[in-house]
Amino acid sequence: MDPLTHTLVGVGIANAFYREKLGPRAVPLLAIAANLPDIDVAVHLTGQASAVLLRRGFGHSLLLAPLWCAGFAFLMSRWRWTDKGFGELFVPSLAGVASHLLFDLINSFGVQLLWPVWPWRPEFAVTFIIDLTLTGFLAFPLLAAAPKVLREGLRGFSRVGLALAAGYLLFCWGNRARAMRLLDWEAKTSGLESEFSYVFPEPFGPHRWKGVLRTGSVYHLYLIHSVSGKIEPRGELETASGPEVEAARKTTLALRLERFFKAPVWSARKEADGAAEVSVRDLRFQSLVLSRGRPQDIGGGTSSGYPSVGLPFEFRFRVRPDGKAEPL
Repeated sequence: MDPLTHTLVGVGIANAFYREKLGPRAVPLLAIAANLPDIDVAVHLTGQASAVLLRRGFGHSLLLAPLWCAGFAFLMSRWRWTDKGFGELFVPSLAGVASHLLFDLINSFGVQLLWPVWPWRPEFAVTFIIDLTLTGFLAFPLLAAAPKVLREGLRGFSRVGLALAAGYLLFCWGNRARAMRLLDWEAKTSGLESEFSYVFPEPFGPHRWKGVLRTGSVYHLYLIHSVSGKIEPRGELETASGPEVEAARKTTLALRLERFFKAPVWSARKEADGAAEVSVRDLRFQSLVLSRGRPQDIGGGTSSGYPSVGLPFEFRFRVRPDGKAEPL
């Protein structure tokens, strides 16, 4: 999730459970701890395209989380930022970090919970990466307790806010399950024997989902309205094949990307010198709602299927005339 949502979760936990024990400084303590796993954003400083594969890795690992919490609690206790000792700060820090991992699991990017032992990247895919409704529920306690006369009720308001957020996530979960059933029904009634089917959250609410069915080299795209039960076909998108694509797929980066991507779409374009430029992107990270409604726009491409503009999580390769490929 976005840093604001993580911060509000940390603040809510602090006000609901730790303010009386740790005092007012519980709020910044939990706010920082709730963002601590994002230390792995530093991988982008390498400037390498493969850095995205390391995101939500070492900072989000359950195996390393106690280490990050211990280090943070130790620094806070030694810095004398508070009069509380290491033991009193460790558990609240762990609660903040745990909240971050949980709220990162609810979108579709995934979290490498067992890094570096196992590259497993689970995700619940029940909300878009930014969900204003969820953020609003978490901000509710601070807004409700803003008037001085209501400030004493901050603890209760915070617990209500966390309960509302939990209820909303359960609602999203139910909507996703319904969207998945609608997609399965669409495949059955259309006579599509899909090799892959999945629903991804769309922005602006839990009632719209992107449905993806794959048959052979073709992706069938749908906008699913889980509340009304309506499903809108949004066209088809074919992933390219051929010697240039196969050469790119054999590179180390492409092998890692295909393990990470849910719905990879390959495109290729010949160049005047006999070389080819090949790209791959993941339909998981393109929106039907934000696109102009055509499948090539979802993939960011032209009528030839080749991307006309750079897209989030789009990777390009150059395949030389001799068949050797390298990332761009």
